[in-house]
Amino acid sequence: MSEDPTYDQLVQRLRELEKETAERKRMEQRLVQFKTAVEHSSDAIGMSTPEGRHWYQNEAFDRLFGDIGQDPPSRLYVDEKIGRKIFDTIMAGGQWAGEVEMFGSAGNVLNVLLRAYSIKDKDGRVVGLVGAHTDITARKQAERIVHEREERLRTILVASPNPMVMYDTGGVPQYMNPAFSDVFGWSLEELKGQRIPFVPDDQKEITAEQIRNIYASRSTSRFETKRLTKDGRTLDVIVSAAVIQGPDGIPAGMTVSLTDISERKLLQAQYEQAQRMESLGTLAGGIAHDFNNLLMGIQGRASLMAMDLDPGHPFFEHVRGIEEYVNSAGDLTKRLLGFARGGKYEVKPINLNELVQSCADMFARTKKEIRIHTRLQDKLPSVEADQRQIEQVLLNIFVNAWQAMPDGGDLFIKTKQIDLSPSFCRPYQVAPGSYVCVSIADTGIGMDETVRSRVFDPFFTTKEKSRGTGLGLASAFGIIKNHGGIITVDSQEGHGATFTLYLRSSTKKVIRSAPIAKTLQKGTETVLLVDDEALILVVGGSMLEKLGYQVIRAGNGEEAINLLSGMKEKVDLVILDLIMPGLDGGKTYNRIRKIDPTMRVLLSSGYALDGQAEAVLKKGCNGFIQKPFTLQELSNKIRSILDPPDVHH
Repeated sequence: MSEDPTYDQLVQRLRELEKETAERKRMEQRLVQFKTAVEHSSDAIGMSTPEGRHWYQNEAFDRLFGDIGQDPPSRLYVDEKIGRKIFDTIMAGGQWAGEVEMFGSAGNVLNVLLRAYSIKDKDGRVVGLVGAHTDITARKQAERIVHEREERLRTILVASPNPMVMYDTGGVPQYMNPAFSDVFGWSLEELKGQRIPFVPDDQKEITAEQIRNIYASRSTSRFETKRLTKDGRTLDVIVSAAVIQGPDGIPAGMTVSLTDISERKLLQAQYEQAQRMESLGTLAGGIAHDFNNLLMGIQGRASLMAMDLDPGHPFFEHVRGIEEYVNSAGDLTKRLLGFARGGKYEVKPINLNELVQSCADMFARTKKEIRIHTRLQDKLPSVEADQRQIEQVLLNIFVNAWQAMPDGGDLFIKTKQIDLSPSFCRPYQVAPGSYVCVSIADTGIGMDETVRSRVFDPFFTTKEKSRGTGLGLASAFGIIKNHGGIITVDSQEGHGATFTLYLRSSTKKVIRSAPIAKTLQKGTETVLLVDDEALILVVGGSMLEKLGYQVIRAGNGEEAINLLSGMKEKVDLVILDLIMPGLDGGKTYNRIRKIDPTMRVLLSSGYALDGQAEAVLKKGCNGFIQKPFTLQELSNKIRSILDPPDVHH
């Protein structure tokens, strides 16, 4: 019989029971707390048996996946194989964490961050599993959006033809697109955390001020400046810059886009020069026209006086002197008209090689200190041009080269056929295609940018006033332009200059000029002289009468038509002024052809053979004579029309 427990033993046991009861209560409280935490967790928590039967899910699980009963959780996975793999891993005592795709309560696909663990007893046996599921669908969608935006931005940066750079706040580049390396030459790797050395010294202060303003205003900025390339070229650029805002609103750097406008600036300068030349050309043409009419009066009267003077007369030399001065003044107006719009005289197919060689030989005889080297392409196509004017262009350039080589030097002249592309021709407003090119390079002092940009301007010269008018290269520019060609100059100070002429090539055969008669050729026919200048009617009429012709005078187009209508059978030739008020030469010519389709007409003008005169000639007009003309020129021109050469000869 066992002994009854002592009092002390009873007290001790009672205390142990109380302690166990308290521990059980604490356990129960902790279980309640755990259950409460699990039930109200934002993560969807579910538990399964080792056999894979689902037996617990919290409220978040209900919301995310719905009530799945005792179905195995693996059916929730979009790829059920992954679900089984996770279950097997946990049942083997492991754990699993990662992103998976699962079906939501509405059958939609969710992106889920899963953390799954095995539940073990005190002996370490797996008695189930628990999984915590975090819905990261919105986050993944946001990440995809961000990634797509970043990819679009990357594509824009890579594909952009404009150089682009992203800087940190210290001005060190963090990113460069391929276009930057293509245009400027540097890569991010070779800079190695250094600033890009492409800001010219004269632009550094301006650039620094712009950067300060951009950071201060937090706004975008756009300004024109210059930048250097790795190989030392200077480009005109437009800089577009914007601040990169950090997450806290503090600037984290700057994005800069650079647009190379060097070609645009060149085209703009060429266009402005062309516009300036066009305006000045119109003015020069008008002045030359009026001046030629005055010279015509002087020339005519001098010619008439010379015919009546014996060479021994004391006034004879004075009259010849007047004619020489008129001839010099005529050369000046020809230069003006050569510069002016529509300055062609007699256009026909010519051999440019022969003309270049002839001019070079003539120049070499007078300037022996200049060594001339020619390289002329064989079988060069012809060009349709006024031979005397192209000769004037060549000689003007030769003289310019000679003046640039006061101590002598070399002149290199080359000809060749070349095909000009549309992009090359576009700034000059000429058609692309086959051209004959003449390049003239000297070893002279060259030109700085200021002189080079103005070298074709009329009246611009670096010489003293007594040594030139400044019309030589201006008239060369106008002559080539009026022939539908291009003239360019390339020069650097101290490195000579190269002038290049481009004239449209032709398939027509070269026409050789017939010798001009040196004696006055007179006649007895009747000539209708039409001009709105009273001076020309008086002097021109007297010149015609001196040559033996019967002269009828008309002061305008309407008067000429009225006279011709009543006496067309009597008139053998009409000398018709081109520029007249009211019914001008072109319209008058049309009316003459209606009255008498066979009437021979000689067109006359103080302007050169421009587009308006050429249009009349193409309609069948028999010839053109440029004012001022001599008695000899007038007599030859009239007889060439009234006595055409024998076509069978």
